Amino acid sequence: MEQSSISFSTDPDSGEMRVLVSDKDLPAFLISAKEAIEAGRFEQAAELLNNQEVEQVGRMLEEHPSGTSIMFVLALMLYKIRRWNEAEQWYKKILEVEQHALVFHELGRICRRTGRITQARQYREKAVRADPGNTAIATTFALDVIRTGDTQNGLNILQEVIEKEPHNVDAHSKLLFHLHYLPNLDGQMLLAEHKQWGFMHAPASRARRSHANDRNPDRRLRVGYISPDFRLHSVAYNFEAFLSGRDCHALEVYGYGNVAKPDTMTERLQEQFDHYRSIRGLSDETVVRMIEQDKIDILVEIGGHTGDNRLLVMAHKPAPVQVDYGGINTSGMVQIDYRLTDSLLDPPELHKFYVEESFCLPGGFFCYRPPDFAPPVAPPPATRNGYTTFGSFNNSMKINPYVVSLWAQVLKANDGSRFLLKFTGGQDHDIRNNFFRQFEQMGVERERIKIHGWKSPVQHLQLYSDIDIALDTYPYNGGLTTLEALWMGVPVISLFGKHVFLSRAGLSMLNRLHLDFFAASTPQDYVSKATALASNVEALAKIRASMRTRMAASTLCDAKRFAREVEQAYRQMWRRWCQSQRAKAASQRPNSAGGQSNDNLTVCSSIAANSLEKA
Repeated sequence: MEQSSISFSTDPDSGEMRVLVSDKDLPAFLISAKEAIEAGRFEQAAELLNNQEVEQVGRMLEEHPSGTSIMFVLALMLYKIRRWNEAEQWYKKILEVEQHALVFHELGRICRRTGRITQARQYREKAVRADPGNTAIATTFALDVIRTGDTQNGLNILQEVIEKEPHNVDAHSKLLFHLHYLPNLDGQMLLAEHKQWGFMHAPASRARRSHANDRNPDRRLRVGYISPDFRLHSVAYNFEAFLSGRDCHALEVYGYGNVAKPDTMTERLQEQFDHYRSIRGLSDETVVRMIEQDKIDILVEIGGHTGDNRLLVMAHKPAPVQVDYGGINTSGMVQIDYRLTDSLLDPPELHKFYVEESFCLPGGFFCYRPPDFAPPVAPPPATRNGYTTFGSFNNSMKINPYVVSLWAQVLKANDGSRFLLKFTGGQDHDIRNNFFRQFEQMGVERERIKIHGWKSPVQHLQLYSDIDIALDTYPYNGGLTTLEALWMGVPVISLFGKHVFLSRAGLSMLNRLHLDFFAASTPQDYVSKATALASNVEALAKIRASMRTRMAASTLCDAKRFAREVEQAYRQMWRRWCQSQRAKAASQRPNSAGGQSNDNLTVCSSIAANSLEKA
């Protein structure tokens, strides 16, 4: 066997790194496993990567230890079938031969998946040092820095990547998304940053300016949904409730899934779409042609600037009406006409911070389908403990020093109380100590804080039986986490802001349950409401016992209501577009005096104020 070294390329669109190995250099079983994984046949790949075959590679490499490219592909395939420990050992064998940036990068990925966030950061830092010019590695390193709680430094690294590669759309989207984890958010600044993204990566000149769709305002509409999150993800749970409750006579729905790793949720959603297309790995131009051939009337992007988004498809405006569903902020793109929201998430004074027109759903933006496996609601633990346990199960990136200071104030105001944190990576020793130190600096002993890491979905919900009151994060409120807490009977105290959509999610959800009391408008109000609730265990028990019934009867769990309201919104959007096209056609016809009708131009301007035809 000749000495080999790992070589790779970076995909210019996704930023993903791809190892370059000729199939002729690989054992037959590894070629077959690689092909099975690329086709999504993971069970077949697992059978091919059996212990006997893997041991054979090990014996072969004992005689030729320099075959690092074979070891790398084997490790990568083991990672893909979730045999992370074995993959990690093979990567470490490579390091005995050569210190390669891509190996450090992949070890960081394994550490992240197994909850070792600090170690992931350390490996990625080594990868950056080994290949300082690789911006794809630098981008992932920045995210690891943010996950360890060092948000500003992580954002600085992303900014450096963008300065080095101004057209790096992936890094720029990641910067926009993670800006929202900063404690002091400014709506005007966020709008300017998002508009800059649109100007750089999705200029209006790319967009199709005319569409031949049938302009009947009342016909059955073809609606397409494009997202990377048709999988086990918080976005999918909200979306599934709507999809299953839709009116099939009013809408024909198409799914365009950019899903990296399809799962059981992907399969469930595929069955509910009228048509489903996997667009993973397809170019923007190919997906645009696909959407145009499907004659989509309304194209809806789900998730905004989340990872693996296909916003650049929207930039071509393949459908006459385009909508944002579930983005935490504006897309920054003039090609997207509307964003779905509600009047509590986005009161009129916030509409100026979005490029799109805000379309408010009367019954609220959130919709929740409770899981079948949810355990029964348990009595408040204060009745057996003799003290109140507060808690938060939110993403740790949402937990900044400001919100920790609020939680510390609540704990100090309630003698003997405890706090339970749970988040992916909660078992990481350094991250745990970081939070313990933050509480200690605020005057709260670490003995009063308990931290859990990843749990299975059932265990996650069961853990709510150990907390009396959930305390929301700020400024990035919980979403699915809040809905889960409420379904498990746990009241949520949420601080809402005045300037940012994502700091008002708790307010919107609590309002739908007529529990506005738990929404706080000031930090002092947040502490006092939590303290007042904790002081009355009897009332807490009654609230807890009735919460699930209250929630089941609310608009939060009414999928048909949500579907009807979204469909009505689509119909209004569509009628506005049809009317604008008729007005445009009329304005282009000469009037009796040989000129054009000013009245028709006025109508066109007012009706089509938010369509790209204005650009």
